[in-house]
Amino acid sequence: MFKQLSRPGKNIYVGAVLRDLLDKIVLDIGHYIGRPVTITEFIHYVVERHGDEAKENLKHILGTEEERERAQKMT
Repeated sequence: MFKQLSRPGKNIYVGAVLRDLLDKIVLDIGHYIGRPVTITEFIHYVVERHGDEAKENLKHILGTEEERERAQKMT
């Protein structure tokens, strides 16, 4: 299904609203610790520390294709 999971040098699009939120978060962290923090540093931390939990939560929230089809039939 996935030929290459990691693609060095590739960018992801997050949208203006999320980008603004990320900028505010890393600016606040940088101000607190006294040095600039990049969005990449923040994303690395969040994914490494909380990625598995987020993955499981989204699986539960979004459900399987079968569960989604079943829910559509009920409405």
